[in-house]
Amino acid sequence: MKIRTLIQTLFLLCSLYIGVSFAHYLHSIMTGDMNVVKPGGVEAFLPISAFMSFKYFLMTGVFDRVHPAGLSLFIIFLIISAVFKRSFCGYVCPVGFVSELISKTGAKVRLNRYAGYILSLPKYLLFIFFFAMITMMSAGAIAAFQRSQYNMVADAKMLYFFTRPTMTTAVVIGAIVLLTLVIKGFWCRFLCPYGVLQSIAGYLSPFYIKRHKEHCTNCGKCAKACPMGIEVNKKGMVLSPDCIGCHDCVRVRDNDRCLTVGRGYRPDRLAVWIVCVLSVLVIFAMVAGFWDSSIKSADYLRLLNGIDGIGH
Repeated sequence: MKIRTLIQTLFLLCSLYIGVSFAHYLHSIMTGDMNVVKPGGVEAFLPISAFMSFKYFLMTGVFDRVHPAGLSLFIIFLIISAVFKRSFCGYVCPVGFVSELISKTGAKVRLNRYAGYILSLPKYLLFIFFFAMITMMSAGAIAAFQRSQYNMVADAKMLYFFTRPTMTTAVVIGAIVLLTLVIKGFWCRFLCPYGVLQSIAGYLSPFYIKRHKEHCTNCGKCAKACPMGIEVNKKGMVLSPDCIGCHDCVRVRDNDRCLTVGRGYRPDRLAVWIVCVLSVLVIFAMVAGFWDSSIKSADYLRLLNGIDGIGH
């Protein structure tokens, strides 16, 4: 098992553990146990709320106390991608990993670049919509949203979205799975607006991939290995917003000089650095008090009992 797959598997197992722990938390408080602690990691699945809180933090210096772990992880993921070229998507994101696994089991339809541009429109339009909406919100409006009942139980609503799926949910997820079986990395390449934000941060990274034409043997291994369908063998520098910094193309290169990362860094060493930096930042957030929610279990239970009536 290559090191990237190992890291992705570990983060997927961690995500599943957090999901099970959160379900246990909900069950415990509903049966009267108020001593359990909500796992903060579940807030990683609330990027829109975290984006709002990030803007509020920049405007006021006040850190979100409703979903502090969500804001901490939002900042940490941006740092990881800014330093290591959108590597949150390439190493950490469990949805991206599942998408890659599904892609490996199905047929592959190769798209020309114009079809790729058209199919990419939804994720950019979604990102522009959310970015514009959050940008236009005042500090007061964001503060009101943070204190809203919907935001307080947004993590529970997210869990119920998957554990209590409607017919519409099932159809949409099924369609995405089928499309991913046919088109490599369909969700990440064409639908995920969070990936757009990570790619913007990734442009700051010094760890870009460069192809040296004089040493290229035109074997095509790099393009075949790319989970995002980038034609690495036709690039000079891989500056595509779809590049997730996974370094798979470098791992399968025909020789040590045809493809390089930054100033010649080894991809497996970078993978270890990604995990170390992420771990240190998460531990810092926990120790520094930027992790546990201020919402008491009794208040959370009260909202939970009426969750079906809580909307946007």
